[in-house]
Amino acid sequence: MRLWLASSCILWVCAGCGALADEVEKPPAPTALAYAEFGGTFDGAHVSSGVDFTLGQPIDARGLIVRIGGNTGWSRFQIDPAIAFKVSEVSQSGRLMLGWRETGSWGTVTAFAGVGIESRRLIPNLIDPQTGTRAGPAFAIDAWLTPFDRVAVQAYLGTTTAFGAWTLKIAPGYRVAANVHVGPEITWSRHHGSERLRVGGHVTGLQVFAYGIRLSGGYAQDRGGRGGAYAALSLWHRY
Repeated sequence: MRLWLASSCILWVCAGCGALADEVEKPPAPTALAYAEFGGTFDGAHVSSGVDFTLGQPIDARGLIVRIGGNTGWSRFQIDPAIAFKVSEVSQSGRLMLGWRETGSWGTVTAFAGVGIESRRLIPNLIDPQTGTRAGPAFAIDAWLTPFDRVAVQAYLGTTTAFGAWTLKIAPGYRVAANVHVGPEITWSRHHGSERLRVGGHVTGLQVFAYGIRLSGGYAQDRGGRGGAYAALSLWHRY
């Protein structure tokens, strides 16, 4: 999984450098979108990356989409109020999914189905039924909706039977500059029996050379009512 994350990051960095170098010819319409996210919370951190690609048509057009993604995360928490010490959780996951994208004046919606795999362990190695490696079906709906002028709504719903993972994210935004949207965001997730809620804000669509950037942050509440700050930096590049 670490090898996948490193190679995918190298892929979109090299692709971006190539796009900057090609200033003479107009490049063909992008057929792939590479992305990465670096996030931190009061109790841990995560890194994720992946790529969406088509079978020849433009990446933003209607049609088939393949998504390959991976994530690695670390967190530290008190597993039980009766236990004085804290434990560390290390998880790695990956998904391979095939999707269909619909587009229109109302925005873009992509529905995915595939397989998800995840490995989870605790340090120290305590006996816990929610550890080990599991695989199962994975589904997701990814949307960028434009219901009103200057308003866009990012929406994501994803699930996999591996450790019973669910994620729901909604982030409306108001366009304050070309392709730049600012607004609130809320994310609810459930994983191996625990829930997390994030409430904050985002700035989406900043452009640095060939890369799109999303900044987000706010308040996260986790196991047993524990809470604190979270922040994330997302990057993407079409090629």
